[in-house]
Amino acid sequence: MTSKLRRAHKYIWLLLIIIVPLIMVFSIKNLEFLVSKNNTISSFNSLKKGSINRSENEIIKGTVFENYVEIILKSTLKNSSSVVYEMDEKGHKFNVIGQLTTAGIYNFNINNLPKGIIIYDAIKHVEITKISFKWD
Repeated sequence: MTSKLRRAHKYIWLLLIIIVPLIMVFSIKNLEFLVSKNNTISSFNSLKKGSINRSENEIIKGTVFENYVEIILKSTLKNSSSVVYEMDEKGHKFNVIGQLTTAGIYNFNINNLPKGIIIYDAIKHVEITKISFKWD
């Protein structure tokens, strides 16, 4: 390699060291992966006044309150992307409620009472579990 090639090679690598991380940061910053139009913040806004409906299976326990859904994840799921959806009348995914990560209690605000809850892996496109709420 000649001295001109070594100098050019050095400046190109220095430029790449600066530009590639910047491109990665800005591309990740603007991702809107699984963003819901509804308020999906896992917060506890009101006191528990009494559940309206509850259902349970071997993975989760779901309780519907007046303005939020409480989901108790009994154990950590093996799926890396577990998204909670409202279930429509036909048993299909309807609206994104939130996302589950590890075992624990999750509270998600809702606008209307869901027919059920579907836990779905958005990366593998696989339904993990589903619970239905019985409404009178």
